[in-house]
Amino acid sequence: MEFALVAPIVLLIIGATVDMGRGMLMYALLQGASRDTARQAALAYYSGSNVLPPDCTSAALTTPCTLKSLVNGAHALDALGASVVYRDSPAISSPPSYGTYVANASATQPGSITLTGVTNPNTVYVFIYELDTTRGNPSPRWSCPTCAAVNGAAVRTSGHQLAVVDFKLKWQPVMARLLGIPTVITFDSQSVIRMEF
Repeated sequence: MEFALVAPIVLLIIGATVDMGRGMLMYALLQGASRDTARQAALAYYSGSNVLPPDCTSAALTTPCTLKSLVNGAHALDALGASVVYRDSPAISSPPSYGTYVANASATQPGSITLTGVTNPNTVYVFIYELDTTRGNPSPRWSCPTCAAVNGAAVRTSGHQLAVVDFKLKWQPVMARLLGIPTVITFDSQSVIRMEF
């Protein structure tokens, strides 16, 4: 009888501890994926697209590289059951539709991004943009293939601008889901790097 009274509490504590460990692991993986993606975003190979393989994979090269598309870095969390969402923007100065962007008071610093209410739990939302200090260029500059005629085809421009990679993970703890509690925690990892070209 005593065990029957104590067991639910003990099981809840064990479950919460495992859940917390899983959440910390997901956050650590999110940070690593953000840093790795930023390192790749700094390369000229990726200036044409975030979703296509880089220029160095061309079969015309003597030794093609084996790199994959830039947004592939976010898939580091696939093994833990997180899905990844990336969309190009409808306007070069606007973020993808699943987020809102507020510029920093300093034009040389990244702004803040907030997820919209229509986003799903256990999903990584990818934001990749450029801060361009050249007067007259769009800043921030988001990937917008439909804007190519006006702003050029390149996702990022040369001139050692800043590339910003912001991954946001909406995570729902398993225990919260089992208990019917609609708790969702948003993990955020932002990496900023100066482009090498």
